[in-house]
Amino acid sequence: MRRIRQVLPSALANEELLKVARAQSAMRRWPEVVGTMLAERSFPDRYGRGTLWVAVEGSAWAQELRMMKDKILRRLNDVSGESGLFTDVRFGVRPLPPLPKPVEEIKAASEKEDLAGLSIREIAERRLAKWKDEGRD
Repeated sequence: MRRIRQVLPSALANEELLKVARAQSAMRRWPEVVGTMLAERSFPDRYGRGTLWVAVEGSAWAQELRMMKDKILRRLNDVSGESGLFTDVRFGVRPLPPLPKPVEEIKAASEKEDLAGLSIREIAERRLAKWKDEGRD
């Protein structure tokens, strides 16, 4: 197994790998590029050799995005700070990844995980102690 210090210099010298990293940074700003409404119906799926593939909810939305292709390319290059990083964008109807869970759901799930393996009595004692800490006597 090679150590990271052996692999890192060659990875940083790989220009295509660096382009992919810069492109992914811009892809995370997709709602800023296309607007909230279109971002809810599309997702930048992958990038390779200047082309961005975008998963879209339906054919009508894909057509809408195709009509904005030049504007999207310009905005992608603007947010990436590198002109020519994105040279083409293609849209295809595919299932979108699930949206991130709201913070409250994540907190509730983590609390449930913390209670796994505890007895009912232990759970009740923890909740009572938490209520007292919050001043809910």
